[in-house]
Amino acid sequence: MSIATERLAKVSVTVGGQEISFEAGKLAKQADGSVVVRSGDTMVLATAQGRMEAREGADFFPLTVDVEERMYAAGKIPGGFFKREGRPTEKAILTARMIDRPIRPLWPKGFKNEVQVICTVLSADLITAHDILCINGASAALMLSPLPFLGPVGAVRVGRVDGELVVNPTLPDVENDSNLDLIVVGTKDALTMVEAGGDPTSDETILEALELAQGEIVKLCEAQEDLRRQAGKPKWLDMELYAEIEREHGHTLWERIQSVGLREAGAVVEELAEQLAGSLTMDSTDEDIQRQLQVRSALQMLLERQRSIAVEGPVRERFGDELRALTDAEQDSKGLKAAKRHLLFEKIIDSVQLPFPVGPAVVGDEEAPAVKDALTKSYVKRAAEAIYKDLVRKKIAVEKRRPDGRGTEEIRPIECEVGVNPRAHGSGLFTRGQTQILSSLTLGTAKEGQRIDDLSLEEERRFMHHYNFPPYSVGETGFMRGPKRRDIGHGALAQRALEAMIPPPDEFPYTIRIVSETLESNGSSSMGSVCGSTLALMDAGVPIEEPVSGIAMGLVKEGDDYVILTDIQGAEDHLGDMDFKVAGTRDGITALQMDIKITGVTQEIMRNALAQAKRARGFILDKMLEAIPAVRTELAEHAPRISTIKINPEFIGMVIGKGGETIRALESDYDVQIDIEEDGTILIYATDGTKAQAAISAIEALTKSPEVGDTYTGKVVKTTQFGAFVELKKGTDGLLHVSNVGPGRVGHIEDVMQRGDVVDVVVQEVDKDRGRIGLKLVAKHENGNLVQPEELIERAKNAPPREEREERPRREGDRSRGGRGGRGGGRGGPRGDRAGSGEG
Repeated sequence: MSIATERLAKVSVTVGGQEISFEAGKLAKQADGSVVVRSGDTMVLATAQGRMEAREGADFFPLTVDVEERMYAAGKIPGGFFKREGRPTEKAILTARMIDRPIRPLWPKGFKNEVQVICTVLSADLITAHDILCINGASAALMLSPLPFLGPVGAVRVGRVDGELVVNPTLPDVENDSNLDLIVVGTKDALTMVEAGGDPTSDETILEALELAQGEIVKLCEAQEDLRRQAGKPKWLDMELYAEIEREHGHTLWERIQSVGLREAGAVVEELAEQLAGSLTMDSTDEDIQRQLQVRSALQMLLERQRSIAVEGPVRERFGDELRALTDAEQDSKGLKAAKRHLLFEKIIDSVQLPFPVGPAVVGDEEAPAVKDALTKSYVKRAAEAIYKDLVRKKIAVEKRRPDGRGTEEIRPIECEVGVNPRAHGSGLFTRGQTQILSSLTLGTAKEGQRIDDLSLEEERRFMHHYNFPPYSVGETGFMRGPKRRDIGHGALAQRALEAMIPPPDEFPYTIRIVSETLESNGSSSMGSVCGSTLALMDAGVPIEEPVSGIAMGLVKEGDDYVILTDIQGAEDHLGDMDFKVAGTRDGITALQMDIKITGVTQEIMRNALAQAKRARGFILDKMLEAIPAVRTELAEHAPRISTIKINPEFIGMVIGKGGETIRALESDYDVQIDIEEDGTILIYATDGTKAQAAISAIEALTKSPEVGDTYTGKVVKTTQFGAFVELKKGTDGLLHVSNVGPGRVGHIEDVMQRGDVVDVVVQEVDKDRGRIGLKLVAKHENGNLVQPEELIERAKNAPPREEREERPRREGDRSRGGRGGRGGGRGGPRGDRAGSGEG
């Protein structure tokens, strides 16, 4: 339920030299919480909406986050046929994930109400990044709302420009100058999420950047708290009211559970709500509604907690030892482990004796145990899972024993193989324990890069990494309906890890696409895809600067005891307090993704974790280099070859031709693909090197200015009384004068050649000032044979006499043309400038 408010409030804070403002009470007033965040001309509307009732039967927190990028924000019209925004862009999905991850842990335990956060980008100046504003706006909207959000959180970006760390650099700085892109989210007390990518960066620089970010995050959190004091709505769950109800009525709920059981005890919420908040009437006010909401929420949360406590004690007492023994099953195969877990949990649900009614009695047999109702069974299962989680955590943090028996820094067995996919241009198979990734690489032309149409400065992408996670990889069935948000996030993480190592286009002018297929998964398939992709790049012959490996780390902390885990499995990821994925070279970090679920993660813990991850990266790299010690020097046989040639930009139109006819003819004749850049760089793609070289020769001949001594094979395009014009290349003709046909006299050029004949000629004279080219005959092509000039002279001697052409009437002012008709004029050259073509 929402109550619109007219309370206007605005707060501002300066972060990294830029002002960020939060404004509430003007837009979207019917939402539970709404705020407009602005910096420069970038403006985001963030809204938060929740349901008052918990989702029935939910065993997770139903939070959804959406980021809506509107193209009008940047003054653009969407591309495509429909001209409206469709599915979210990759950038929008990644931003939504960066909002979801830090706010998801910050809710009361057991809160199962649906919550939706929507961030709409209203304006984007392409100077201030909207993703940081979205994260801060989402937190502010939740703070203003009545939802029981335990925030706020603040977010900043840290870049490194000219060796100096910069808070919230501009988008042009990030795109062109910064070699680090680090996004940090946290509360006033601790960091909760980190995303990073860039050139190899030392551990110390990362730690320095995190410390710098924390100070700015505190300012953002304080601004949101100030905004809430001005315009915040009363929370549905008031913790002071909760504590009061627990003191005064907690025993009432406990006694009701003991007397009637878990399911029937639910009626006490209505009874106490009526007693503490009264009934709603036609005369009720907003304050009455708010009071009832707060009382019901507190009672519901207290009932949830009392139910869990009532079940957990008997389950721990009766089955604690068996659950402890189950923690050793992590060393078993997946099937055996799942079977043991299923058997024990079913046994606990069916046979645990609870000191209160658990369901209806069996009719006709009063001594037979009652069958547990569905609600009781669900609480028994949750209790068993909670006890199991607690036992595993203590085993790791206090007893220093991992569930599968490995040491804290021990990595599961690794196997690497290249050349697995015979038709891909490069492939790598990376297996680490029960995680297996097949990465396949394709090389393409510059035209095949991805066109980016979003609210960023990126226009085209020549390196792409895509990640797939089919359900069979974890032994399940499921729908195959395109990539999920998790798939897109994991693919982007691996792409960031490798991007800095990809050679620039002038060194390796290919578009590169890698697809990582998750064939098996039990812990960090995203870091497995980094390793598999590096193998594929090296197998394909891509000259990467350095190989990259990745590792998933974990932290389990119980009191003052903690342990940092290398190469975490699924269970350790699920049960741990921090998981972070680190990818990089031997010397530096190229990508980092960190999610911290607790406070108290000190700089010392972070430093130790990064150092431990660096040792693991080096170990994995050694294993990878055993499979392929260096980048291959040759591309795969069926990979496209790219050759480069540079021409004068003035000749680009000549290569393209009218309506593209010349370039299409070249591509067809030589079975190649040709791309032309604005600076005159021509890229020629071919699977056969000889065809590429032939195409290069044709382009050179087409664009090269004729010089004395150059030879050409051309077609006679026009004959005159004084000679023939021969097409040397598209748009350029030369004059073969009758005196240059051979060692003798030719009365008329048509005695030895006609229009359409093919001849070999050599350039004898180039007059650049007048644009004329004089030629000398080398040979004439006839029926597959070459006829020499001497033979042509003999033919001319035997040619029948020709009637003299009637000269056109001489006009006054005409000058004599000379006895041989135009020797001094019409020497050829560019066809548009050719003179004397009509003489005769």
